[in-house]
Amino acid sequence: MADGGLLKKAMEQKTEDVIEADIKFESDVKSSENLLSKLGSNGMKLGLFLALIGLISGFITANPQLQQEYSLAIFLPISILSASFFFLWTSLDRKMTGVLAVFCVLLLATPYGITSLNSSSLTIVDDELSDDASQIVLKVRESGSLFGSAGGSADITINYGGEKVWSGEVSFSVDREDGIGSYGLVSLNVIDFYSGNADDNNQYVLKFVSGDSDLSYILTDSSLQRTVTEAQGDALGSIGTDADCDDHEDGCILGIGLRTWSGIDSTGTNRPTGIIHADYNVQATLYYENIDSSSISIDYPEVSVINGEATWDSMNGVYGSGNLANIGDFGSELMLDGSIEDPVIGMQYIPVDEMEISDYGCYIFEVVTSQEDPWSTSNAQTSLTYYEYTESEKEVTSGGGQGESKEEFWEQVNSC
Repeated sequence: MADGGLLKKAMEQKTEDVIEADIKFESDVKSSENLLSKLGSNGMKLGLFLALIGLISGFITANPQLQQEYSLAIFLPISILSASFFFLWTSLDRKMTGVLAVFCVLLLATPYGITSLNSSSLTIVDDELSDDASQIVLKVRESGSLFGSAGGSADITINYGGEKVWSGEVSFSVDREDGIGSYGLVSLNVIDFYSGNADDNNQYVLKFVSGDSDLSYILTDSSLQRTVTEAQGDALGSIGTDADCDDHEDGCILGIGLRTWSGIDSTGTNRPTGIIHADYNVQATLYYENIDSSSISIDYPEVSVINGEATWDSMNGVYGSGNLANIGDFGSELMLDGSIEDPVIGMQYIPVDEMEISDYGCYIFEVVTSQEDPWSTSNAQTSLTYYEYTESEKEVTSGGGQGESKEEFWEQVNSC
């Protein structure tokens, strides 16, 4: 009976083990089937797809040039991977939360980690002008600098319109840091390489070689537009009426307002394009009848414009304030103010009684804009405009009697 009892117990234990094994096997099968079904779910597919997109966008936003131009670009892969985490989290067991979080963080860090493990590389991300516009300052950003920073020197060559205009070796080191990463600055004197205005057809292309980095970069056109290629002028008559005029009942000319434009020549009848960083001098003279020193009506003091700041001798307020700012910033106009404000013409004019010659007749307004090397072209830019200063009379009847009414005119004409 004892042997029979032990045998029975052994058989029962074996049966229980088989049942447990079957249950475990069935559970494993169900778990596998459940995982496969989850992998085939729309949420899982979308989560994995977003994870791939997040990884790709991470590699794109790891580019130093993109980081410089779009500092918030890092939030793109963060947003995509956050969405990926959500869809994966809702598709899997909640016990996988920690694993999923680590997975997404690793995906985000991978592009930047690979960049850091690579050998150091440089990228020119920006060029700016110094405060006095005399230098171009390059911002050179470094990536992959985990095992040391670039530095020492850089060989730079600058081409203008396809031809080399300057080359040299400059000291360079990555010795600064901001929220994006490490960078260095390289300063170049504009006067050393300037050869003409930059535009779409004539660009300043810089080649930068330092260590393993061989870079090409196009300098900003607006920073290298310094040569005046067109000058224009205009003389406006300030018109007075009634009490302003002694014996001209219908209107008189109180004075003349002068203005000039100096910049890059434009098409048609448009005014020259402003160039805020140009240095030049403007000599404006109003002549009577002919261009001769003995025929000067208004000899305006020479105006010096340096980096958008205009200065001249105001002669104690006879010729305006003696300074103007931001010339060329919003156009190329330079107003040559007088001593009296006229809101109609929008500037200060020089009174007729302060003109050296104020007779009726033809006047010539000459504007000469000159520059020094290397900014200048071969000749100064000159503009001539012509005006007729006239008086007209007409008979009027008033109170049963007859009389004459006089009126003065200042009009632009084609020639004298």
